[in-house]
Amino acid sequence: MSAIANSAVLVKLNISVWGASKRNKDLENEVAKGKNADPRAMRMYDNLMVGSAGHKDIQKHAANVRLWHSAMTLPWDDKGYRLCPTSLFIDYKAQHNGKHQEFDRLVKTFENKYATYREVAREYRGDIFNEEDYPPVEQILNKYAWGFVVAPVPASGHLCIDLPEQEMQELRAACDGEVERKIREAVKENERRLRKQLDQISAKCAVQGDADDKRWHDTFVSNPLELCRMLKHMNVTNDPKLEEARKKLEEIMEGKTKDMFKDQPEVRDEVKKEVDEIIKTYEW
Repeated sequence: MSAIANSAVLVKLNISVWGASKRNKDLENEVAKGKNADPRAMRMYDNLMVGSAGHKDIQKHAANVRLWHSAMTLPWDDKGYRLCPTSLFIDYKAQHNGKHQEFDRLVKTFENKYATYREVAREYRGDIFNEEDYPPVEQILNKYAWGFVVAPVPASGHLCIDLPEQEMQELRAACDGEVERKIREAVKENERRLRKQLDQISAKCAVQGDADDKRWHDTFVSNPLELCRMLKHMNVTNDPKLEEARKKLEEIMEGKTKDMFKDQPEVRDEVKKEVDEIIKTYEW
């Protein structure tokens, strides 16, 4: 597994956004008193950007990017680093750059319209509006941040410290062991993703009779095919069983459409049978 250092890199992505909310203890006390309750029984927060979409647009974009980042990488450690195969990195980096540029554009729009957003919030918040809740826009901009780091996968051969040979061998072995443990965990994520997709297909194809009342989307076909494309890169240990299962799922879904699943019970039955066979064949 040490060859992983030449076939993958570590990436870390941190995105920070302004919460645009503030706890309102006065309102908590007021409501608690009217309801004969203890104020500690509730939490009430003011939406400081109520009535405007600019702040929500940034939050939504950041949330979608985090999901994308997780889908394009595999878990590595508790410090935020994730494993990205080098065969996928160019595509990953190109998409990352575009998403970063969109984040900067949204933040710039927010900066230009902050004063307007505040006045809109004044109208919505009525008597609970407080000018002191709105710091200068320069302070708020400091809360928006995009951090991206690329690092090599650790390799014991890169250790450059002065220790006796026996201690160095033990240290290298410990480093190799830790890297291999993390790789095994990353590989398990591939299996989890594939098994989850197989289970979802099997469950939805189990519908009996008329499927018109069951909603079918293009993503029912496109999501498994996209996962198969990703797993071709994510199989960093070249696990033959994972590759075989991936290929079988790809062959099953290739050429299918949502309408085929919706209108043709025989297609649903056949796909369920083939997918269930994959599930039963492999150890998960």
